[in-house]
Amino acid sequence: MTSGTRIVKSLCHICLSCCGIDAHVEDDRLVKVTPMKEHPVNRLCVKASSIPGLLYSPQRVTHPMRKVNGTWQEVSWDEAFDFIGDKLAGIKENYGAKALVVHLGEPVIGTEVPRVAARFCSLYGTPNYTTGASLCFAAKGIGHGLSLGRHMLPLFPNYKDTRCMVVWGHNPQESRVGEAADILSAQKKGASLIVVDPRVTPLAKRADIHLQIRPGTDCILALGLLNVVITEGLYDEDFVSNWASGFDRLKEHVGKYSPEVVEEVTWVPAGVVREVARLYAASKPAAISQGVALDHCPSGVQTSRAISILIAITGNLDVNGGNIYNFPLRQTNLRVKGNVSVGDAIGAEYPLFGKFTSETTAMPVTRAILTGKPYPVKALIIQASNPALTWPNTGRVKEAFSKLDLLVVSDLFMTETARLADIFLPAVAFSEKRIVKDYVFDGLPLIALSEQVVKPPAGPLEDWQLWGELGRKMGYADYFPWQSTDELLSHLLEPSGITLKQLEESPGGIMYHPPEQRRKYREKGLDTPSGKVELFSRTMADYGYSPLPVFDMPETADGYPFVLVTGTRVVAFMHSQMRDVDRLRGLVPYPVVEINTATAGSLGIADGGWVTVKSPLGAIRLRARVTPDIHPRVLSLQHGWDEANANILTSDEDNDPISGYPAFRTVPCQVVGGEA
Repeated sequence: MTSGTRIVKSLCHICLSCCGIDAHVEDDRLVKVTPMKEHPVNRLCVKASSIPGLLYSPQRVTHPMRKVNGTWQEVSWDEAFDFIGDKLAGIKENYGAKALVVHLGEPVIGTEVPRVAARFCSLYGTPNYTTGASLCFAAKGIGHGLSLGRHMLPLFPNYKDTRCMVVWGHNPQESRVGEAADILSAQKKGASLIVVDPRVTPLAKRADIHLQIRPGTDCILALGLLNVVITEGLYDEDFVSNWASGFDRLKEHVGKYSPEVVEEVTWVPAGVVREVARLYAASKPAAISQGVALDHCPSGVQTSRAISILIAITGNLDVNGGNIYNFPLRQTNLRVKGNVSVGDAIGAEYPLFGKFTSETTAMPVTRAILTGKPYPVKALIIQASNPALTWPNTGRVKEAFSKLDLLVVSDLFMTETARLADIFLPAVAFSEKRIVKDYVFDGLPLIALSEQVVKPPAGPLEDWQLWGELGRKMGYADYFPWQSTDELLSHLLEPSGITLKQLEESPGGIMYHPPEQRRKYREKGLDTPSGKVELFSRTMADYGYSPLPVFDMPETADGYPFVLVTGTRVVAFMHSQMRDVDRLRGLVPYPVVEINTATAGSLGIADGGWVTVKSPLGAIRLRARVTPDIHPRVLSLQHGWDEANANILTSDEDNDPISGYPAFRTVPCQVVGGEA
């Protein structure tokens, strides 16, 4: 470190790990990022070390832009807000307030932005406020919540003194490197490792048992594990007797899911199913790390239900080394009460999504725009998200967006979605602003202060300011009184009892929510209709769903012999982000599809050769990566590439009936070599 360098304690916000960073600044320019020793999450990946490349990328757009006759023109913020405000006023007058949909992406989740955006929506009068929960993390929370209580965070694995770990549909060495290190550390201390994945991931190669499962059949695997645990008496009898509701019905239900039945569907040998069930049940405590891949199939929520039940009846609920639940931190709700109801939203067909998230899902938006049902959708404001690459059925997404009267996109770059917009609003990057982040570490919710590292360019506004300024333009000034970021953050922190000054003075800028006593449900019961773990869910029955976990077979199609898994993670990128950083693009220069070595040989496909992957909806052309590390009947590719957009192949119809999540991981497909 040179004498002119200063270090700012901050956080990386590229993924949900929010690792602590020391930001090295010279002449008001970020030059280097290193781990913050004071922060409990500080194992940085290559994305964090590339933050300077993100901030100073020549592709970054820093001024508002308006498309006029198909050509982008730079405009002032006043001109941009005047245009948007006039359009929204006209749309509300002609079609009603519900004709506006707002969608926020994961980069702003857990910050102050969603609460300010939700306030704007309630003032305007639209219930159609949506976030990244439409595609990520909420389905697991719904599944766990149906068993354990609505007002809680999803179960988190805890690796302290664990004796067995199940990494299920999850590749943390590419997506969450800190968790991967914790898993490897626990394994060195003697914990068993079980991996469930159709790919032979690096962790799978180190595992005691690897279940190379057929994608999308995880629910029936979980039911098969429950079958063995219950029929062989491996469950925790004391817990089941005192804290489980509906055990007899569950026992009868899982009786039909013998390991032999499971083998026929999942491709996992019956003997392996029994071995895993016995190892997991006998190893106390044992933890399950559940990836988002399990959510992206027709049985996503039911899979999470089944896994939460497995955790509970084996005695691994809310114990160190098992899976821990916590309640979220108290947050200020900025919505204006009584103005909107989630029941009026376009996603009302997924009522449990609204019940558990207090918002609606974005997945029916495309259909609503194109059909006008349940009512017209004429305007869409998108912040920190790229639906043209990340929503299913890209063809329909682009067709729908072309029908809108107003499309506004706010981002750092002119993304694939931004290029379709009428107005582009430049954003401030996370290192250019002060953020208070709510998230979870080691099963404990915490509040962390992410300090501003450098000043932003002259053009962009902070994300929350976008909503405040637009609100003032539309006559809602009294509801957006904050004059600074610190003033807003202080207001939002009030219910937690934590102040900005306390965060500033705390090591690493972190304050933990006071940890709940483990197994506190023994004193007060659980937040469920029965006060116990709901093996038989009364809530599911009330909403017309199966009260016991049931499995829906993934879609198949004649002429499409392979199962395509989309959304495979790669450490250099986060969804469609970071491809504008030259260093990271150099590490992963182009998209590939993974094909098993024997499969590729039978089709005449060479490693690095061009192939075409087809689904019933479309086709993309990209290079092949031939590897033995994938099931012979499975193909796998990353998402987020404009050059080979995985979502040209995915459907927006084959959704989980409870969450609305699309079946990204179970796409029927074929692959042909050469120029076809």
